[in-house]
Amino acid sequence: MSTKPVLAITPGDPSGIGPEIICKALPEIQAFCRPIIYASRRLLKDVGNCRNRNLDPVGVSVPELEWEASPGKLSRLNGAYAAEAIRMAVSHCLSGRCDALVTAPISKKAWELAGIPYPGHTEMLRELADVSRTMMLFYAPAFSVILHTIHMPLARVPETVTRKRIMDGIRFAHLNYSRLIHKPFEIRVCGLNPHAGEQGRLGTEDFEIRDAVNMLSKEGMKVTGPFPADTLFCHLPEDGSVLVYAMYHDQGLTPIKTLYPEKCVNITLGLPFIRASVSHGTAFDIAGKGRANFQNLLETVKTTVQFLKGRQK
Repeated sequence: MSTKPVLAITPGDPSGIGPEIICKALPEIQAFCRPIIYASRRLLKDVGNCRNRNLDPVGVSVPELEWEASPGKLSRLNGAYAAEAIRMAVSHCLSGRCDALVTAPISKKAWELAGIPYPGHTEMLRELADVSRTMMLFYAPAFSVILHTIHMPLARVPETVTRKRIMDGIRFAHLNYSRLIHKPFEIRVCGLNPHAGEQGRLGTEDFEIRDAVNMLSKEGMKVTGPFPADTLFCHLPEDGSVLVYAMYHDQGLTPIKTLYPEKCVNITLGLPFIRASVSHGTAFDIAGKGRANFQNLLETVKTTVQFLKGRQK
């Protein structure tokens, strides 16, 4: 790309650390892109801890809703504000005004209080973009993780582990990850049960995973598994050549977030534009105290720009 891309950046919940990390990171962010922040300058100045004393050159697009300065506290107003910022930003990505979307963390409980009918970003983005399927990817330069199930109670996960669903999920992951990274990779699949089921002694779901992997391998896809999740992550190469397909949220995210808390970036696969997010939450416990670390947001912006450049090749 010959010019800096335009990134839509949403503040997340104003009661959380989103505005603060945006303000702290802005000097570095502007070296990589032209940001449009979906929040008022007053919100950024009052809630954020701005290193940019003059925000006038920074592009903003302001949701026409009220918000309140209530760091660390659940707020119906702030939940609604965060959701409206996302709606505006997605509209601008779909229209071509912005090249990609970067999101700061929302509060799902604040969305519930505000009557927002989505359990999280991913589900809202899917509907706004009018796509039938998305998947949650966590990217790090060493390796990446994609989730078979996302925000689902653990008791319900086994019912999703069928040969057809696993095959459909891995095919979708392979297609969309290929479009994103433009380099060879292999997929290693986690088992569901301890020790990948121990030949059925600890559960039969892993036979479904095994059969799905075998069929995809026969089709020519570079995929192996199921592997016991407690040892799979110990033996990964760290050159970005492996995409781990995990069965549920904590199985995949605990290792990558522990190893790469600042480098790990949340990507939504399946959208007509790139959407990336920080891999942490609202951190209500430190909101408003000036202690939030902005490095993961900066890494998210840099990764987004890297992916955009790849699309131009």
